[in-house]
Parts: sequence; structure tokens; C-alpha cells
Amino acid sequence: MVPVSYNIRNLIVRWKTTLMTASGFTLVVAAMIVMLAFVNGLKAVCTTSGELENVIVLDDGASDEIYSRLDTRTVTVAESFEGVLRSSNRPLASRELFVPVIQPDASGGTRLLQARGVLAEAFSVHTQFKIVQGRRFEPSQSEVCIGHGVKRELGLALGDRLQLGRKEWTVVGVFESGGSSFEAEIWCDLNELAAHFRRQGAFTSVVLRTTSPQAARSLAQGLAQTRKLAVEAKVERAYYEQQAEQTNVILSGGLVIAAFMAIGAVFGVMNTMFAAIAHCTKDIAVMRMLGFTRLHIMTSFLLEALMISAVGGVLGCAVGYAANGLTRSTSIGNRSVEFAFQVDQPILLSAAAFALAMGLVGGILPALAAMRVRPLESLR
Repeated sequence: MVPVSYNIRNLIVRWKTTLMTASGFTLVVAAMIVMLAFVNGLKAVCTTSGELENVIVLDDGASDEIYSRLDTRTVTVAESFEGVLRSSNRPLASRELFVPVIQPDASGGTRLLQARGVLAEAFSVHTQFKIVQGRRFEPSQSEVCIGHGVKRELGLALGDRLQLGRKEWTVVGVFESGGSSFEAEIWCDLNELAAHFRRQGAFTSVVLRTTSPQAARSLAQGLAQTRKLAVEAKVERAYYEQQAEQTNVILSGGLVIAAFMAIGAVFGVMNTMFAAIAHCTKDIAVMRMLGFTRLHIMTSFLLEALMISAVGGVLGCAVGYAANGLTRSTSIGNRSVEFAFQVDQPILLSAAAFALAMGLVGGILPALAAMRVRPLESLR
């Protein structure tokens, strides 16, 4: 039987060293969880943005609305395609103008505001849009509706004045959109926004409403393949999911940093275990003489390393889980997104397995060294 009780007493007696070594695991595991929760939250926002029944049409070659420029003729032809849902003999299509605005903030730096000019049809096309405070903006009245994320970040209230470009707009409504990226935007009248930024007659996108996800896929394919237009057409949900792919770069960078931190933790537990073996050489010799085999000794000290990593892993999971639900704003590509850190069960399980793996790697060499201790030589 492996002398596990002996190892537990060792850890208790050397509690300061044990705690210091475990703290290295805690730091690595907590950092890994926060990084994964960051990416998880960003992906959640992107994958809930857009609707499966909508098709977004951009200029040919444009991967983002910011780079798209559609004229009135192109938009009109796209709206006339078979498969676009109609209401009162008019296509359910939202002509939109997305304008990023960089402005100074109170701290002397700059901030990115995202304005989306829309017409009345937008509220029938974007069914996730829901006013939770105030009302919708009125055309040509210099009024805006702000997303819930904008309200939280800027601390705006109904009736406040908001600077966009060289013009002030009145906040008349706050909206939610199912936790999507739209909640980090400011919506206003398309014609008024276009006139202020000298974009008359130009659109960054047109969003077409269909009857079903299958109809949306068929419409997107038809628009992409037609010779009548040179446009990019995608199901709206797929378009925003593609934006989430940029988080893979963040994930890769975070994993590289976590790997370097893990190497430090591995060497830490390795150093601790070698020191423990140096102080317990006579104890190992006595255990061998009592009948414990080399395999028992190796397993015993390997378990001791795993115990240290388990303690650090549990503490790291607790610290990392504290980030769950925290809301932050960040940039994906050329747009700002508000998101909440999401720590789920797969992340916690991955972090715990990672901690044990570090303990296993760091403990294997000291355990092999303990196994090779010669009883008689050690007792001299």
C-alpha cells in the first residue's frame, strides 16, 4: 500500500513551502481561466448577433461593413430578389449606414462610438431589437437610441445630449438586442446621419428578411452567384460568427503566455519535490526496509506532487471563477463589442486537468529520484 498518510503529513509540516508552490499553480490556472472566459464571452456575443432568417449584403470583397459601400441601384436590385419577405407589397429590407466615430473622452484620450443609421423597416427586420427605456427615435429630429452596453459604459440617461461628430443628439431610448453586438451601438435616422457625415446615397449594408433559415441560405447563395450584382451576401448570423474568428489570435497568444507560466510552475514543484526528497532520504530508506517497493515510493512522491497541484488548481479555479459575469468592452477588428466573461464547466474542467498535468510533469523526475534511493547507503 502506498504511504499516502506520510505524504499528507509532509505537506502539512512543510505548509509554507507547499503553499508557495501551490500559489504558482493558482496563478497559472486563474490566468488560464480568465483568458478562456474572455474568449468565450466574445464568441458568445458574436454567435448571438444577427438572425438566421436575415441575409446581410455588402460590397463585393468587403469582409466588414466598415469597408462596404453600396449605391442605391445595387440595394434596390438586391431587395427585388425572390425570397425576400414582403409586407404591404414592400420588401422587408433594412438599408443601413454604419459609421465608427472616434471622439475625445473626459480623461484626455479617445473613445470609439459606433453609429448605425437605419430607417423604419429596420425594426421589422431586426426582431431582436427591443426598447427597454424611452422610445424609438423620430426621423430628422437629431434623436438616438443607445444600446444597453453604451448606456452602461458612458453613463447616459434619457434626455442626455450625445456628441457624434460635430453635432449633438438627444438620447430618447435605450434598447437591448439579445446580448448581441448591436448593444454596443447607437441607432439613429439613416438620412440624418448620412447628411451629417456626407454619405448621402451610400449604404454600408442592406439586411434582407426571409421566411426561414433555409430561405436565407438560398437567398445568400443566389445573391453571391448572380451576375446582376457584384456583392458579398451571407446569412447574418454567419457574418457575425466570422467576426468571432478573430478571437482565435487572442486565444493563441493567451495559450502561449499560459505555457510559459506553466513551465515556471512545473520547475517550482520539481524544485520543491527534490528538496523534500533530500530531507526525507532516511525516511525513504526506512520505508524500503519495512517492505515498501520502489514502485510504492515513486507513486507516493508522485502523489505528493499531484496533491500540491490539486490544491493550486482548486484555488486557481476559485479565483478564476470570480471573473464570471464581469462586463468589459473591447475591439474586434474595427468595431467595439461589449461582452461578459463566461466561465463554464468545460473551462473549469480543462483548467483542473491542466493543473494536474503540470503536477504530473513536475513530479515525475523527483519521484524517479526517490525510487532510486538505496536504503543502506542512506542510513549510514
